Formats: sequence, structure tokens, C-alpha cells
Amino acid sequence: MDLIKVVIADDHVLFREGLKRVMAVEKDILVVGEAANTAEAIDVVARTRPDILLLDLKMPKGDPVESLFKFTETSPATQVMILTAFSEKENVLTTARRRARGYILKGIAVPTLIQAIRKVKEGDVWVDPELPGGDDFARIAKSIPPEFGPPANHAIGSLTPRELEILRLVAAGLSNEEIGKRILISQKTVKTHLTNIFNKLQVNNRIKAALLVMPNRKSSGITK
Repeated sequence: MDLIKVVIADDHVLFREGLKRVMAVEKDILVVGEAANTAEAIDVVARTRPDILLLDLKMPKGDPVESLFKFTETSPATQVMILTAFSEKENVLTTARRRARGYILKGIAVPTLIQAIRKVKEGDVWVDPELPGGDDFARIAKSIPPEFGPPANHAIGSLTPRELEILRLVAAGLSNEEIGKRILISQKTVKTHLTNIFNKLQVNNRIKAALLVMPNRKSSGITK
């Protein structure tokens, strides 16, 4: 039986302790680390390379939402599941665009949480059905492959969060029009961002740019 390695990132000690006790009885789940703030979470994920990161949205020392790309850049195989008390639609959609694979409210039943962890580990997406924007979360998350290869170009680090978001959507096969609708900007703005991305990465088309974050993806699947 393959173990599912989990990291718990939440600033409430009692909540983390409760989750660890719950998961300790599951033969296929092993908690390999925990964090009380965003900076600590980034470090723990980089060290332990878990299969699943259970991430609260409100923690000190950094914004977990803004840090979502950092988790997946340092550990591409780690699947991020948001486990929080916050259900605002903006958070739901933003985390999906930033590669979260699950969004769960803290009132979830334990058996359902365990089931969600297993499903996401298998490459599926899990979202609380009561969430506003839950269907959109699932649609967006499913449109982005569950695992990106590590960056093949150090210039990736020079991209802004918005530029990296757009590049990942390009790598997922979305056209400029689809990207614009997805992140609520005009096609003209998408093109401007792509021009900046190409200049920073020193490439001349979207296929070459996308391959820098998805080195194992076949170029034929990327929209020109």
C-alpha cells in the first residue's frame, strides 16, 4: 500500500493536533510535517515533498494564496488542498487558477476529508459542493494538469504572479480568449502579458514558453 504523505499548514495548534490524530488511524496516510505560518509551510513542503498539502487561507508571515505557486514550484508533485473556514467565491476561483486541487470547508466530516485526500492523490479534483463557485473551481482545476515539471529556465523566477498564472494557462492549452475570460482581463491585456513573458524568457512563441514550465508536455497540445 502506497503511503499518502501529508503536510498540515494551519496556525491553530489544536486544529493541527486534531487532524494528526484523525489521520494516524489511516494506514495509507502519513503526516510528514506541519506548519503554523506561510513561510514555515513553504520550507516544510520543500523539505518533505508531500503528496498533499492541507492549507489554510489565513495564516501569518505571508499570504497563502499568493504563495500557492511557490509550493508547486518547489515540489511539483505536491497537490494543494485548501482546508479553511473562508468560502468567498473570489478565494475559491483564485486558488483554482493557482493550481489548488481541492477546496474544503473546516466543517467537513472526517470520513469525507479522508476520501477527498485519497481522490486528490489519485489526480482527481475535490470541492465542497456547498461552496459558491464550486463548479467553476472544479472546471478550472480540471483544465490544469495536476503536475507541472520543474522550471527549465531560471528566468521563470523573474515572472510576476500574473505572468506565471497566464503562462500556466497557456501550458494548459488555453487560447488568449479563453485566458482572458478565465482571469477576467481583455485579450489585448493577455497579449501584452505574453509579450512581456516572451521577452523575459527569451523565447519567440507560446509553445517554447509553455515548455519551460511543462518540459514533458507535447507541444502539439498547445494552442498557437
